Amino acid sequence: MNKLTRTKAATINSVVASTAQLVQLIMQFISRSVFINVLGAEFLGLNGLFLNLLGYLNFAELGLGAAITFSLFDPLVNDDKRQIAAIMNLFKKWYRYIALFVSVGGLILTPFVPQLINGGVSHLDINVHVAFLLALSNTVLSYLLTYKRTLLLADQKGYINTLNTVGYNIAGQLLQISTLYIFKNFYIFLVIQAVIMFVSNYHVSRVVDKLYPYLQEYRQEKVSDKVIGYMKKNISGMLSAKMGGIIVNGTDNLLLSYYIGLTSVAMYANYTMIITGLTQVMGQLISAVTSSIGNLGASKESQKKKEEVFYKYFYISSLLSILVAVGFSAFSSTFVTLWLGSKMVYSFLPLLIISLNFVFQSLRQSVINYTNAYGLYWYARWKPIFESLVNLVVSWTLVKYTDLGISGVLIGTITSNLLVNVFWESWIVLRYGLKTKVRRFLCLYISYIIGSAIVIFVTVYTVENFSGQRFVNGVLIALLAELAAFIMFMILNKIFYPKDLEAFNIVVLLKRFKS
Repeated sequence: MNKLTRTKAATINSVVASTAQLVQLIMQFISRSVFINVLGAEFLGLNGLFLNLLGYLNFAELGLGAAITFSLFDPLVNDDKRQIAAIMNLFKKWYRYIALFVSVGGLILTPFVPQLINGGVSHLDINVHVAFLLALSNTVLSYLLTYKRTLLLADQKGYINTLNTVGYNIAGQLLQISTLYIFKNFYIFLVIQAVIMFVSNYHVSRVVDKLYPYLQEYRQEKVSDKVIGYMKKNISGMLSAKMGGIIVNGTDNLLLSYYIGLTSVAMYANYTMIITGLTQVMGQLISAVTSSIGNLGASKESQKKKEEVFYKYFYISSLLSILVAVGFSAFSSTFVTLWLGSKMVYSFLPLLIISLNFVFQSLRQSVINYTNAYGLYWYARWKPIFESLVNLVVSWTLVKYTDLGISGVLIGTITSNLLVNVFWESWIVLRYGLKTKVRRFLCLYISYIIGSAIVIFVTVYTVENFSGQRFVNGVLIALLAELAAFIMFMILNKIFYPKDLEAFNIVVLLKRFKS
């Protein structure tokens, strides 16, 4: 695929995905508001706990989706329809086994769910076991037919997958909102979620069958020994990554629920919903080009060109991440006050820690996307173990022996990011993916971390001490903070961006898109 076509594909995927995600984000806020008003904050916390528990069961997926996506790049570039069909058929078989494993694991876990809730669940007037089984059905159904989405992503047709996902999600949310007002029933809410998941997967499956008719034609083809060897090696690498990801991302609500209670989970969930929405919009812009990166990596372009593309990609994604995180730190208090009232607003320390965690996680995404696009899972096989141990030990210690609450939980995540991820992930991508110097990239990366942390600290301090919850004050603080962040970013790039590489130029990029 030539450069222009690759750029067009990346642009279409990014624009469609981010626009659709923004629409979905608006719907999520409406749905969340209705949910809290009708059922209450504790049901919201219960739903968050379910999602975390099901995240542990998703360990069975072992990162197969990412490994399969990378294995499809080469046959797609070479138009090897037989290998594409063989890989997809193997993927289908694996996901059916995973669905069975998740079902059995969920049934075993069900009796123990009430014991994980501080204060019990008798006052909720609901059978927690039944509710968890309904949530489990949604996860199990997510593995049926969804494997075909991977082919769309690998073939740079992610916009089709996005339109399907967002369209059905919005339809499901509208249906959930209507039934909440009419029936005020948590069970119906969960049933609609599962049904929409199945219908969405069935629809996208039919679309893929029409776009790639050879999938049925070559159903008996076998995956090549080379691809099988790659999968065995990288899936073993993804095993630790999956385990580490579940521990790091899945323990927050679990620790809060067990030690503090469902209300704390619900309060944190309101902020994570804002962050998740912003992350999803950013993620669609940043991650939508992963297939194009993989396509570039499989091409015969020079290493110098690939390195320049990497640095430009890191530049764009980091600027976006910093601006969004600074905006969140400046305006989230105003937004939550308008949305849910001042009682749901965090004070200085929790807001600071949440904002810092947000920006540190966001800055990682471009490096993670390169790990996925280049299939570097084997080299990352030990990193998640160290990451999860640092995170779990620090988070558990702080939440159990201090009054930091959510701040203590997130300090563990921040610690593992700064001590493990920043250096290890950068080393993997630069050393084994791009085969270039690591030190100068780390200098740029660390400068972004320090610069964004300083701007966010000053911003949150200003919000706390100058009535940032008020709308006018919040807008003014946000505008000044964004300006400061942009100036800081430009200065850091002037100092630390590699001088021998072509720098990112927004004017050139816009001209290329226009042509």
